[in-house]
Amino acid sequence: MIKNDQKYELTIIMSNYNQEKVISKAIDSVFAQIVNFRFKLIITDDNSCEDKSIEIIKSYAKKHDNIEMILSCNNGGYLTNILRAKENLKTKYFCLLDADDYWTDRFFLQRAYDFLNTHGEYAIYEANVMIIAEDKDGNTKFTRPMISARHKSGTYSKTMFLNNESIPITQTTGMFFRNTIFIDGIPGIMKDAIKTRSERSFEGDTGRFIMHLKTGLAYYDKRVVGVYRLTESGIWSGLANSKQYLISARMYLDYYKYYNSNVPFFVTRAYRYLQNYLFEKQKELIELNSKNGFIDEEERLMVEDVYLFCKRYENEIEKENYCISKLKRMIKVFRI
Repeated sequence: MIKNDQKYELTIIMSNYNQEKVISKAIDSVFAQIVNFRFKLIITDDNSCEDKSIEIIKSYAKKHDNIEMILSCNNGGYLTNILRAKENLKTKYFCLLDADDYWTDRFFLQRAYDFLNTHGEYAIYEANVMIIAEDKDGNTKFTRPMISARHKSGTYSKTMFLNNESIPITQTTGMFFRNTIFIDGIPGIMKDAIKTRSERSFEGDTGRFIMHLKTGLAYYDKRVVGVYRLTESGIWSGLANSKQYLISARMYLDYYKYYNSNVPFFVTRAYRYLQNYLFEKQKELIELNSKNGFIDEEERLMVEDVYLFCKRYENEIEKENYCISKLKRMIKVFRI
C-alpha cells in the first residue's frame, strides 16, 4: 500500500461482531492489497463482548494510521452497525468486507478503482467470489464460485434488471461502489427502516446492488477475488429457507418504494418470493407436526405486508399468469 498526503479516495467498511477467530485474516487481506491511491479502513464493532475482537482491532489501529474504529456500547444489529460507518462517508468510492470474509486477489481494489475512475457512467464494479461453506465446527462442507461460469464479464444496466434479465449479483466481498448514494448522508428510506420490518431489506448484497444500479451501470468481472465464508451462524445463512424467502419478498416491496416505478417487476418478484415462503413454511409445519404458535406475530405481519402489496396490484399479478387468490388460500391454511 502506498501512503502519501493525498486525501483518501476509498473507504473500506468492515462490520464486526464477535469474530475474534477470523477478523485478523480479513484485516490482513486489506493491507495486502497493492494500490496506488490512499484508502481508509473503518472497522465498526457492534459491541463484541464475548471475545477479544476489540483488542485485536485496537492492536491493528496502532499499527495503521488509516484505520478508524467505531465502537459501540450497545448491540444495534447489522444495519445500524453499518450505517454508523456510512453516516460520514465522503470518499469517492467505498466497499465492504465483512470480518469473517477476506480478499485473495491483491489487485482487486486497484482494478476496480481504475475501472470506475475511467468509466464515469458506472456505479458498480463487481467480481466473483468463492464460497467456502463450513459446519458448526469450522470444517469445510463444500466450495464453489458464487456466480456460475455461464455469466460472462460485461456490463449490466437498470433497464436489464427491470426487464427481468439474468444479472449476476455477487456477495459483499466482490462489490466496489462509486459513492453516489451516501455522499449526502444516509437516505431517509434506510434510516426509517431501522428497527422495523423493513430493516433486513437494506442489509444484504442484493439490496445494496439494486440501490446503486439505479444510479449507474454495473460491470461484472468473472475473476474470483475473495472468499465468502458461509457458516451456520451467519446473519443470512443461519436463517431458515422460509425466512430468507420472506425477507426477499419484503425487500422487493421496499425497493419498489425506492425506485418508485415499474410496478409489474417488483410486485411479481414479491409474489414469487412470498409463494416460495409459503411452500417452505408448509414443509416446516409438516416436519413439526404443528400449526399453533409456530408463526410469530412479526413474521405474520411481514406476510401481511407483502400480501397486501400484491393484492393492491392484482391486475399486474394476473398479467403475469399468477393468481392472488392462490396466495390467499395458502395463507388461510397456515392461519397467518
